[in-house]
Amino acid sequence: MAGSYSPTGADIPESVLVRVEGLKLLAHHLDEPIVIFNPQMELVYANPSANQLAQGCPLIPSQLPHSFDSGSSQSAPCDPCPATLLFESNDHGHNGTPNPLSFVEVSAKCPLPRALPLHGETGAAHLAVLMGARGSESVVTASEVQTPSVHPPLADLPVTHVATRAIIGESEPIQRLVEMIQLVAASEASVLIQGESGTGKELVAKTIHALSRRRDFPFIVVECSALPETLLESELFGHVRGAFTGAVADRKGLFEEAEGGTIFLDEIVDTTPAFQARLLRVLQEGEIKPVGSNQSIKVNVRVLSAGNKPLEALVKAKTFRADLYYRLAVLPLTVPSLRERKEDIPLLAAHFLRGSALKHGRPPMRLSREAEVALAQHQWPGNVRELENVIERGVVTCHHSLLGPEDLFVDHHTGKQETGDLTVIGKIARQEAERSQILQALRDAKGDKTRAARLLRISRSSLYNKLRDYSIPSR
Repeated sequence: MAGSYSPTGADIPESVLVRVEGLKLLAHHLDEPIVIFNPQMELVYANPSANQLAQGCPLIPSQLPHSFDSGSSQSAPCDPCPATLLFESNDHGHNGTPNPLSFVEVSAKCPLPRALPLHGETGAAHLAVLMGARGSESVVTASEVQTPSVHPPLADLPVTHVATRAIIGESEPIQRLVEMIQLVAASEASVLIQGESGTGKELVAKTIHALSRRRDFPFIVVECSALPETLLESELFGHVRGAFTGAVADRKGLFEEAEGGTIFLDEIVDTTPAFQARLLRVLQEGEIKPVGSNQSIKVNVRVLSAGNKPLEALVKAKTFRADLYYRLAVLPLTVPSLRERKEDIPLLAAHFLRGSALKHGRPPMRLSREAEVALAQHQWPGNVRELENVIERGVVTCHHSLLGPEDLFVDHHTGKQETGDLTVIGKIARQEAERSQILQALRDAKGDKTRAARLLRISRSSLYNKLRDYSIPSR
């Protein structure tokens, strides 16, 4: 049986070794073969499922014993080998920093076709994590409905593939998260994503789907807390004609609509025990039963779920089914709060600033040093979503290109944000609308202030006062 080995080489940073231990804990429970090599192409870890690769990969010993000397291998790697390509490319992201969502993928002839790097702080790839096809069926997918079309052959994919970097951040918590994401993306097991509101759980789910072999099939989001139990069952499982008042025709549920792809159940903690029992059957049997029907329908869907409350505590309180929890949390992930990754705030703020300025038709904008300090000092109870809203509010209400703390927060000394004051919000909206009208009048008048004032039905002196108030150039 394969087991845990220790990475060799004194040049491997302690931070990388810590992340390796986390990956081992996850990989040990996966049906997919997972192995780790160093740049010398020496095996440093293999999970139990890697036993099946004994005849397929020349770098895997013919039999993996209970204890194994790290650093051994059988022969030279195949050509092409994803690990070799990865170490040769040593892919980096922007500004010389590693892109944590980079990976290399080769043809289906390789038993370990996908490799992802474990980067150090300098950007060097110290280790390569290789992943193979799963060793047993998904807990959702029944074997009799498996078809080759569900998982596109790797031969159809490019030799080197770099995923879009949707998750922004270079902090250690984010590096650990994206490494876990790539590992679970190669699996077919259910994933439970936990974290505070606003941390980006749906983005994590979308990234898992985009990196998986189901990426060419639907990704469907279900907001469980937004629907009562009866409507939620009908939405997910469908219904037959006459099942209830208003059911005038048969209707497919979202599980059928997601066939071959992924369904994301957000805020699963808000569901009732009755619904949890029905969902458990889907996970156990790989089939659904439409509301009002006696016939079951096989489904081939991967289930991802999320909650902003710790499900372990709800299970202990007996408000959430323990058997469903263990089915959903085959692969648990925790998204760090923004307070745990404050070094990512400048990157996130710059990203949101560019996007918001483009969305609202504003010229390029930037943050002052004081604004950056205020952002770093804020506690962010709303996490990344709150940061995005703060930046957008500053873009909308600020009339100059350099945003200061006063443009982001009411009390920029404490970082306390203005909330709930509809009078102030309405005033800001009116000011922004008036500024837009003035700019449009100046465009229509081709810069002629007298004509613009006439179009606005105000005096020329009033126009000049407003140009000054709204920091609009008078020329």
